[in-house]
Amino acid sequence: MAMTINSMINNNYSFSQFTQNYGISSSGKKSANQNNAISTMWNNYANSQSSSGVGFNAADIYGVKESARELLSSYESTRKDFNEEFSSKMDDLSKSIKNLKSTDFNVGKDALSTKEVTTTDKDGKTTTSTQTEMSDGLKTALKNVKDFVSSYNDAVSFMKDNASISKRMGRVSEMFADTTYRASNYNSIGISVGKDGSLTVDEDKLANAITNSPDKVSRIMGKDGLAGKAESHVNTANAQKDNLFPSVESLFGKELKTAQVYTGSAMTRMNGYAYMGNFLNMYW
Repeated sequence: MAMTINSMINNNYSFSQFTQNYGISSSGKKSANQNNAISTMWNNYANSQSSSGVGFNAADIYGVKESARELLSSYESTRKDFNEEFSSKMDDLSKSIKNLKSTDFNVGKDALSTKEVTTTDKDGKTTTSTQTEMSDGLKTALKNVKDFVSSYNDAVSFMKDNASISKRMGRVSEMFADTTYRASNYNSIGISVGKDGSLTVDEDKLANAITNSPDKVSRIMGKDGLAGKAESHVNTANAQKDNLFPSVESLFGKELKTAQVYTGSAMTRMNGYAYMGNFLNMYW
């Protein structure tokens, strides 16, 4: 099942706080929720200082730092899970492409046959039906095509569902959905193309096409056809893998980096400065 940013909110990935508080926009800019979340950390800190009259308070700064740490942890978990599923989809599709490219569609004219089968029930009534029989070679060819279609549809669904996380991911999604320009060719051998680029197999039509026009099927489906096109998509997507999920800087900007700089030693020094400030205010 394809994972999406929306499904992350429902804990399909290993976190929910990240996506509940921090949406991801295809524009690459921070959403209102993102701006509010980061600003809230600093506003809470600033307000506490204003009400206390103390210039620096290590406890408050620590709270900002902890909020930033939790946010970064959620981000890293999100990015990791996204990349893992992306790799899984691409690996599955690559395997099915390899099998499809090596498929021998020259199964022979006798690979598909029919025969009449007569059965008799307990009351002596006979029924005659037509039964289709396939050779092992035809069954293998059909299986390889159907496995490819299933893997390709999984990839299309994953790309579509996650297209909004970044502009780059949106372009990759459009690339995988671009199967319509040869739709008539695919349809001629029993493979229809949906508006979203997903594929559907008419097994009977495909079996007849393989049996009667193996060279045509090989040309449309093989290394110079749909399998080759899909392989090109996979290679392009894999080359951009590290840049598909938005960077933490593009999501949260400098505010998060500022929160990170407050290390333990820095907060200790700031606490010392605050103590000295209170001392001076009391006695000078």
